[in-house]
Amino acid sequence: MPFAGHTPIHPRWSEHHRPVSTGLQTARCTITRTAGGGALDESNVWHPATPTVVYRGPCRVGSAEAASPQTVGDQAVSETTHTVAIEWDAAEVLEGDIVTINASADLGLVGKQLRVTNPRYGSEQWERILSTTDDITRREA
Repeated sequence: MPFAGHTPIHPRWSEHHRPVSTGLQTARCTITRTAGGGALDESNVWHPATPTVVYRGPCRVGSAEAASPQTVGDQAVSETTHTVAIEWDAAEVLEGDIVTINASADLGLVGKQLRVTNPRYGSEQWERILSTTDDITRREA
């Protein structure tokens, strides 16, 4: 039982332990968001809006489960779900943002682009966890 006026957990407990989570984020990633529609140039060629960088820094990518094939319209689609952890105090990440893996010890991740499907929130965080999907329907030969 704690002493009167004291709590069993130090008020800066999370602050003390957050560097441990960040230390496990051994990959590097960039998260971008595209807002706005884009524009046509004088040759009537469409140019999409330039994506805005919302995060650039360390991350940890969790391994994906087996692909989940689905039929969308008349087309077979396969997606895998990864978790991506970023620094706890990063700017807000929204559903639809794109995570690009820039560096990783697992070279199979480098260059991979994942779409954020579920940014998770919590009152006690050591890192920000994002659910992402990777469309593996069409792979280049």
